Amino acid sequence: MPKILLINWRCPRNPLAGGAEIYAYEIFKRIKDRGYEITYLAERFPDSKEEEEIEGIRILRIGNKWTFNFSVYRNINEIVENNNFDLVIDDLNKIPFYSPYFLKNRIPVLALVMHLFRNVIFSETNIFFGSYVYLTESLIPLIYKNNYFACLSQSTKEDLLKLFKNKKEIEEKIYIISPGIDFNKYKPDFSKKKERIICHVGRLKKYKSVHHLIYAVKILKEKIDNFKVLIVGEGDDKERLMKLVKKLNLSKIIEFTGYVSEEEKINIYQTSLFLVENSIKEGWGLIVLEANACGIPVISANTPGLKETVIDGETGFFYSYGDINMLAEKMKILLENDSLREEMGKKALAWAKNFTWEKSADLMKELIEKVLNYESSN
Repeated sequence: MPKILLINWRCPRNPLAGGAEIYAYEIFKRIKDRGYEITYLAERFPDSKEEEEIEGIRILRIGNKWTFNFSVYRNINEIVENNNFDLVIDDLNKIPFYSPYFLKNRIPVLALVMHLFRNVIFSETNIFFGSYVYLTESLIPLIYKNNYFACLSQSTKEDLLKLFKNKKEIEEKIYIISPGIDFNKYKPDFSKKKERIICHVGRLKKYKSVHHLIYAVKILKEKIDNFKVLIVGEGDDKERLMKLVKKLNLSKIIEFTGYVSEEEKINIYQTSLFLVENSIKEGWGLIVLEANACGIPVISANTPGLKETVIDGETGFFYSYGDINMLAEKMKILLENDSLREEMGKKALAWAKNFTWEKSADLMKELIEKVLNYESSN
């Protein structure tokens, strides 16, 4: 049985786990069922165990959120040698692990790319840390020049090609494997729609631009009353956003739920009329598809990654990133037009059904076999 080491900053039990962790876990627990042994290496977090098993996947934890990449640099050879891994999956989310450089033994590496930050990082953090992240991404063409890549979207593929200066040989090694949805969990329940609720779901980070939604609500409440907004999730931008809500006198309309369980998140989708997504950039809009699978349309910024998950005018609306008035107008349309919103919800559900984790896992297995066969023949 081939043995795979998956390196990702967070495991699915980390309180800060997001779409990247859902993607990795949902696909690779299915890869396990397709005849592979999976070890998932991630950072430690408060009260976490150094080792445990989750649904047949072995979880190893080292370092912490500040030191994990350095812990990987120091320990990867020992971990690989002690466990006789056949393949390393290197998740280039945030700061790359550079495993092709640090690995002494010649072992195949498949790079997994959620999205590249590039200049967007400077909207999230200070110039010093931003420059650090930008530089670490800039080294990807040097360190991973001989590796295959799996990415979530055409937008991320295009970013990779730009980074590699559009070299034809790397284009042939970049594969798009979109996320999926578990339709046993994510499904509509129209009996729950008893209030006019709008939701936003995701980690609260500056680049997610949730303040756009807050400003749009300020405009909207001058035209419509009797609606509520749920901002679901945690993150280091939460305090700033809460202060903005208070400053704009929106505390009776906007509620911050904090972290919620998956069950409660699904309940919020089912209760809401539609979802709003504001991020300046995503690898892929997994949250968009989750909402669609629960039968609700989405209003989204027309930005990389997200622009591939919404069909404008059918499964929801786009607005131009940063255009608060346009966002408020799209929200007003969906709040006031029940028949349009319900029709979009039906189309959104049909659209979401194109994406399953089983299909994603099949594509990932094909790519893994291609990587292993490529390395064995070279």
